[in-house]
Parts: sequence; C-alpha cells; structure tokens
Amino acid sequence: MDIRCIHVKGSAYDVGFEHGKATASEIKKNYHYYMSTWLSGPEKSERVILDKALTFLPYIEGLNPAFIQEMKGVADGSGLPLEQIAALNTRWELNYTYLPDMLAEAAGGCTAFALTPESTGTKDTYVGQNWDYKPPLQGQCLAITIEIPNRPAVFMITEAGIIGHKGFGSSGIGIGVNFIKLERDDAAFGVPFLIKARHVLEQSSLDACISFLKANPCPNSGNMLIASAEGKALDAECYPSGMRVLKPQEGVLVHSNHFQELNKGDKDIGALLLPDTFGRTARLYAHFHDAAGHVTEEKIEEGLRDHTGFPNSICRHEDTNKLPAERWQTLVSFYVNLNTKTIRYTWGPPCESEYQQEKIPE
Repeated sequence: MDIRCIHVKGSAYDVGFEHGKATASEIKKNYHYYMSTWLSGPEKSERVILDKALTFLPYIEGLNPAFIQEMKGVADGSGLPLEQIAALNTRWELNYTYLPDMLAEAAGGCTAFALTPESTGTKDTYVGQNWDYKPPLQGQCLAITIEIPNRPAVFMITEAGIIGHKGFGSSGIGIGVNFIKLERDDAAFGVPFLIKARHVLEQSSLDACISFLKANPCPNSGNMLIASAEGKALDAECYPSGMRVLKPQEGVLVHSNHFQELNKGDKDIGALLLPDTFGRTARLYAHFHDAAGHVTEEKIEEGLRDHTGFPNSICRHEDTNKLPAERWQTLVSFYVNLNTKTIRYTWGPPCESEYQQEKIPE
C-alpha cells in the first residue's frame, strides 16, 4: 500500500477544509477506531469523552487561534462536528485517560534519531524515526504538505484529521516523537502533545523550540526529538510537570520509549510496557556510532531496516503470538535532511519497500 499524500494551501481554515475534504473517509474511520477503543475501557459514555476533548480547545486557542481555525476547517471539510476533530487532535491525552489496558494499548513503539554534522558524511543534519503503531490505522495515515501565508511550510507524517505530528518545516526544524509514560501520568489539561509538535515544526530555531516546551509542561508524558538545519539536535523528555533535555553524543542522538533520565521517585511505565525499547535504542546508537563521521543515507536506511530482536525490532513487524488488538508494526519509516529540506519515507516496514522522496516548498 502506498502512503496517501496531499498538498494543501491557503488560510488556516482553507488548508483544514482541504485536508478534511480529501480524507473524509479516513478521518471518520480514525474517529470510530479511537472512540470504540476508549469506550471499551471503564468510561462507557461518548458524551463524557467528547466533553473531555473540548476542554483542551481553550489551551489550543491560547497557543495559536489559527490552529482552531484549521481544526474547524477539517471538521467542515470532513462533515464531522468539531468535537470529534478535537477528540482526534487530543488522542494522545485521551489515550492516557481512557485506554482500557495499557499493557495491551501503549501508544506505540517508535525509534527516533538525529544526526548532526559531526557524524554525517555530507556534514548535513538529519532527523527521522520508525513510527510503530496499530496496523488497523495504516490506511488512515497520510503525508501532508501545508502552506499557509506568513508561516513556515510543513510536511507531516500524521493521521487523517490530526493537524500536528512528526515531520519537518521550511524553517529547518524536524522532529520525531515517542511514547513514554510515568506512573504519575494522569488526566491533566494543557496544550495537547500533538498540537505542540505542530507548533514546534513552525519555529525558527532549536532554542525557540526548547523555550516553548519549557514554558508549556506537557499534560502527560511524551518525548520529542528535535533537530535543526543549524546543525544542532536535542531530545526533550517531557513529563507532567516539566522536561529534561538530552544532548547528542559524538553527533548521534537516539530515543525510543523509556526515560533516559528519570526523576528520583518516578516509575517508568513505558519501560515496563515496552522492554524492547532498551535494545532498539542501543542497537541504533551503535549502528550510527560505528560509522561516526561517515554516516550516509544508505547507512540510515540500513539502521531503520534492522531486525535484531524480530519482530519487536527497530523495523517492527506484527507479533502473531499476540492478540490482534495488541499487535503493532512500523507504519511509516522516514528521515529528513534538514539542509536540503528533503524527506525520504516508506509506507509500512522499511524492509518491504524502497524509500520515496519529497522536497518541502521554500
């Protein structure tokens, strides 16, 4: 299956409307998938869940009213009410609140990385990841390029109906995201994590990204690995009351699903849910470190196709020993050259297809 690609231009409302119109069927499938999953837990009321989603809208409005306009456009274009689009855009937070069994329903695997000029053969800066998530959602994901006047253009790998996710922007910022979780994560409020990701993609420098995240602690835990065309990269391990910043080692930065720096007294639930996170992190770091100063795009693709620990490997495949609802696989593999503003990506596990390339508008 090829990844769905769309390119939208215009005002915030207009790009949302075109997004919604082009992927209306996929958005509806996404909504029904998530809602049915949330309702399989302790909460049995769709109304209660939608009301919870709506409580995040003032936080989004306070960050950037244009994001609300874009979500309204998605709603009108898809024919769904705004509250359902709000639920999709807060699905990170709603997952923490309503998933019935975190052992079966962790928010995805994922192995992300950044490479600064110190490590690359071209002296360019790269960021990318394998996005591991639920196989039933693969047909509802998309690659979207968004151009809004007076704002950086962005290219995102996202889910239909969601206006923020991983990718890169014309200002030279690129990000990958990872599920991480603490025992103390709860049903808190704030700017939703995926909306924060969109805001970060539109920043002009790595310092601006980190300052924003420090000023806006996450409602729940979430990891954001950020690199910039300035030749810099940092990882932000966000938790409910703050964040820790990790730096590259010899030009290599890798993050998966455990806290690499844990506050005293905190319990890392993500590490318990996904014990393969340690092996994936170490494996990809060693892969790049061994080629330090000479990492090429071929080396990047080789690392992202690694099957050590199969099926729960960097290139993840469905584990047929588990129930269908408990299976994940790599839905999208991508990496970005932030200096040439190009992204290469595959749909599905990268071992099964060749990387295709897109260039973001200047």
